Amino acid sequence: MLNVRGISAQYGRARVLSEVGFDVQEGEVVSVVGANGAGKSTLVKVISGMLRPTSGHIIFRGEDITSRPAHEIVLLGIAHVPEGRRLSVR
Repeated sequence: MLNVRGISAQYGRARVLSEVGFDVQEGEVVSVVGANGAGKSTLVKVISGMLRPTSGHIIFRGEDITSRPAHEIVLLGIAHVPEGRRLSVR
């Protein structure tokens, strides 16, 4: 269902993710754990389209969504809601 292949990402010259890859199958629950600054939030931002990776691919249900903008990715069912943010329904 979700295949992350060789994802690297950086902020400016600081590399945060290097060649990250994993698969998530339909109905599977996955947790990403690590120390502060390990790249967990950056990984979620890349998957949800809020940050472009410097390399790699994200495949969702057989379709490459790596270069899609966040507003299109959310329509596929992938969303990122940062902790502590207030959401309002209009």
